[in-house]
Amino acid sequence: MAAVRIEDTGARLLETAITLFSERGYNGVSMRDLAGAMGMSAAAIYNHYPNKRALYEAAVEAAFDGKAQRLLAALAEEKGPRERLRDFVHAVVSEMSRTPEFTRFINRELLDGDSERLAYLGENVFARVQGPFMALLDTLRPGCDAFLISEMLFGMLKQHHDMVSLHEHLRGIGDPQRSPERIADQALAIVEPYLCGETS
Repeated sequence: MAAVRIEDTGARLLETAITLFSERGYNGVSMRDLAGAMGMSAAAIYNHYPNKRALYEAAVEAAFDGKAQRLLAALAEEKGPRERLRDFVHAVVSEMSRTPEFTRFINRELLDGDSERLAYLGENVFARVQGPFMALLDTLRPGCDAFLISEMLFGMLKQHHDMVSLHEHLRGIGDPQRSPERIADQALAIVEPYLCGETS
């Protein structure tokens, strides 16, 4: 039972860290802040991680690992490339909708612009998924600018997600309760014709 409690505490610590980093940014969160949010002493947190950077990296890995596995599973399915594209885009929208705090965390990191942390995110987080996705794009349309297309597609989906809290104040919004499936299908309607050779 003690081992289970330690494991639960460690998982809750990582979840709390991501939440606080997403709300305040990396520099706005101290180990003492984390301890207060957890209801434990700062010394107890140092028993888990030697410093804030180590905790940061562990929290990012824990928050993204499950997402990466699900996204990579969509890309690795034994289906045709067009079906894998559809499944992948639907998976991306589902992940964004399910864990908004992770998207807020990424926004914070982009705004902070810390080169070392951005390098960590690029090399250890996003490259895990973007590389295989770019390979799929090149399969669909050989010779395309797979990096640019992947960035534009991720950006389009993320922008819609980021603007949700503003939607009620915008004109022409229509149905404000668009489902993840509808959002993914609309994005696919934009990119599929080009990727599948239906437009030049």
